[in-house]
Amino acid sequence: MLSVAAVWERLDALAAPLPVERVPLAAAAGRVLREAVTAPEDQPPFDRAAIDGYVAALGLPAGATLRLGGDIPMGSTAPEAPAPGAALRLFTGSAVPAGQLGLVMHEDTTPDPAAGGVTLRVAPAEHFIRRRGSQARAGDELLAPGTTLRCGALALLASVGMVSPLVTRRARVAHLVTGGELIAPEAPARPGSIRDSNSTLIAALLATASAELAAHARVGEGYESASAAITGLLATEPDLLLVSGGSSGGAHDHTARLLIANGFSLVVEQVASRPGKPLLVGVRGAQIAFGLPGNPLSHFVCFHLFVARLLARLAGASPAPLLRLPLAPGATLRPHPRETWWPATRTTDGYAPLPWADSSDLTALVHTHALLRVPSAAAPEATTCGLLV
Repeated sequence: MLSVAAVWERLDALAAPLPVERVPLAAAAGRVLREAVTAPEDQPPFDRAAIDGYVAALGLPAGATLRLGGDIPMGSTAPEAPAPGAALRLFTGSAVPAGQLGLVMHEDTTPDPAAGGVTLRVAPAEHFIRRRGSQARAGDELLAPGTTLRCGALALLASVGMVSPLVTRRARVAHLVTGGELIAPEAPARPGSIRDSNSTLIAALLATASAELAAHARVGEGYESASAAITGLLATEPDLLLVSGGSSGGAHDHTARLLIANGFSLVVEQVASRPGKPLLVGVRGAQIAFGLPGNPLSHFVCFHLFVARLLARLAGASPAPLLRLPLAPGATLRPHPRETWWPATRTTDGYAPLPWADSSDLTALVHTHALLRVPSAAAPEATTCGLLV
């Protein structure tokens, strides 16, 4: 039985970044950048005002009255500096003229209608000017390859005119749910049946991982129906095949046999993790398959520990790091013979482990913000670490 760390090593060795494509910014959220983006010009490209107010010569004292020499509209080029004894009105974003000038906020002036100008209640100051190149110089790297394009990065790309970034193609994922007891979520409850939650869970998790759910099917326990379903799913040419359920060793657990029959070589058959022990990983050329244990809590843990890691590698990004996470006061984590990944909720004082009855218990996931790693009883460790989810 492999340790979690050993499974990570095998997944890292299997995964190579997928091909790249250029997409519009509207389609780039969550994608991984595969090229360096440099500043095409200085940022800002000109001295500009950070306030609505007036520009006038530095050194003028508070109380000076200046005539108004005109406006500097936003979007126009900077005019000549104001004449001695004069001020120009400008607005946030207006270009600031060259010279020994400072700005005064509109709120710090008093209109002087008789003189056709304004009286300054404070002296002009340079710190209201956003200087050319103060954020970046032309040619500076703004975003490195491997950056996940979240809202701030997308806004930065827009600000420099990069409207079609080069990103990794989304991973195409096919998902098969197995189980004779499963019924559709909208079906009325009946004795012996369980509503299928794993289809919804996997679809939501894939969306957060910026992967595409390309195909989906649900079948009962029979080998023949599952085999036909896998054949159909593989015909869609997914990068990743996920099979929910059937990964243990019982009479109705066919996932390992199905994967082998379809040309996959198994590289992981069990993991020393709780929950999630009956994990399967198979490889067929560039395609990778996971057999996920059927219980939804096991699904959630295995996805974040293993599937999300592989998806990050396929995207050309680094997997989510293990972080040292503080336990909430009074919280305890019970060791087990297998390494445990315990759902925990974030509190103001740290992370508090959540109660879960067994690996089919979905109630804990509603409030889960992290998975806390509890080392095996045979290998205790002093620090608590985990994954944010």
